[in-house]
Amino acid sequence: MTYIRSTLSISAALSAALLLSSCGKQEAVGDVPSSEELAKQADAATKAIQDQEAAAAGAENAPLVDSAEMTSYANALRGFSIMVPRDWVADDSASDDDGRVFNDAASKATLTAGWIENREDADLTAAVKALEDAGEGMTGNYVNENEYRASGIIAEGSKTAQRILRKPDGTMIKAAITYPADSAETVDPLAQQILDSLTLQ
Repeated sequence: MTYIRSTLSISAALSAALLLSSCGKQEAVGDVPSSEELAKQADAATKAIQDQEAAAAGAENAPLVDSAEMTSYANALRGFSIMVPRDWVADDSASDDDGRVFNDAASKATLTAGWIENREDADLTAAVKALEDAGEGMTGNYVNENEYRASGIIAEGSKTAQRILRKPDGTMIKAAITYPADSAETVDPLAQQILDSLTLQ
């Protein structure tokens, strides 16, 4: 009986030793990053990727002219404002209380921004028809019931980009930029930036 117990004890001891040896060596716990550290590293990597993507998108969508190089023309009487490059010169002889005309000597572009009475939408209808009849090179559409945009080639090798906003009282504000078609590559983005800045007040 004693012999059997002794044999069982030895067998149990050998089994335990074999089991422990089969597990191999374990690394010190301090050498393995904790789950919190791994999560922080993953968050940092994700943020770095997002920052790179945001920077790339920002560069793509960056305005042609920095806002510091633009000035605001505000017409308090007619309730609108628009951003204009600082080096564009106002043509006082072509301007009045309803709006203003600006010229750029470098690109030969002209910006006209002003108020139109627009009784029963007659002026809006006429403006839209004139743009649509200007030729196959023109494209225009209503952004909504109170905004119309158009751009394209008009007569004599010129290009135009226009935006019309209808005010709550039915009157409208029209901004139009006209420039030589051969300078469209450089002026198109600037024209878009200027027209986007047109705001009712």
